[in-house]
Amino acid sequence: MGFNQCYLRSVKDLESELEYNGLELFVNRYRKYDSLTGSSESFAFLEQKIKEYENNEHIDINNNITNGM
Repeated sequence: MGFNQCYLRSVKDLESELEYNGLELFVNRYRKYDSLTGSSESFAFLEQKIKEYENNEHIDINNNITNGM
């Protein structure tokens, strides 16, 4: 069994990656790691995007329930 770790690049690099891949792919990429290292600014950016993604998921689920899907 392996241990997957990732170094979070600069916020500027993370922003470029987010723009290229979209929010869902961006968040899911970093969720698969067992360990993340990097600057506190990069962590704050990633945490903000994860919360944004989770809020969007929650809204989508509520809309599906309300619309009878």
